[in-house]
Amino acid sequence: MSFMFFRKERENGKLYYVNDYDDFKLAGYNLIYQTWVRMGKPVNVGWTITSDDLLKTYSEEYKFDNCNKDTYSLIIDFHPSSKERIGLIELDRIHVYTYGEADYIHWSPLMLELRVIYYDDDIDEFSDEYKRDAIDRIEVKDNCEEIVEFLYINGDDYSWNWGRNGMTNAVFLHKPARDFFRQFF
Repeated sequence: MSFMFFRKERENGKLYYVNDYDDFKLAGYNLIYQTWVRMGKPVNVGWTITSDDLLKTYSEEYKFDNCNKDTYSLIIDFHPSSKERIGLIELDRIHVYTYGEADYIHWSPLMLELRVIYYDDDIDEFSDEYKRDAIDRIEVKDNCEEIVEFLYINGDDYSWNWGRNGMTNAVFLHKPARDFFRQFF
């Protein structure tokens, strides 16, 4: 996955997302971790991060002015190496259940709420130029499909990173986490 900032522009009553060709990082000691710290490091409880929370964290950490959900969007290219399709989803919120102790986090299952803002799998001749042109400026429709994704990040021992690369990033939802996530369905 590729994580990108898109600037929001309104023109003639329509919303456009404009690719700034800048990226962000969710895992590691980056946006999720930094937001967790800003929220008081909740442990053994569910907590929710909105895209605005993430943008505020980014803005504070990197001294980025005017960075909020009204001006920017966090976009994920869910298959950036594909030569057959282009798929972009907007990150709306992340629900997290963090297991651990005050000074040692074991792991955190995540539920990401996303919206499909662009999908094209009917490409006759794919090229890097075609993709760049397609995602430079996207008109966003009102009826974007909403989807969820479950992932997990490992705790302190693994620097708050995604589950191991090349392995299935499956999430075991034990009862407390299951009860927390259930409210979002």
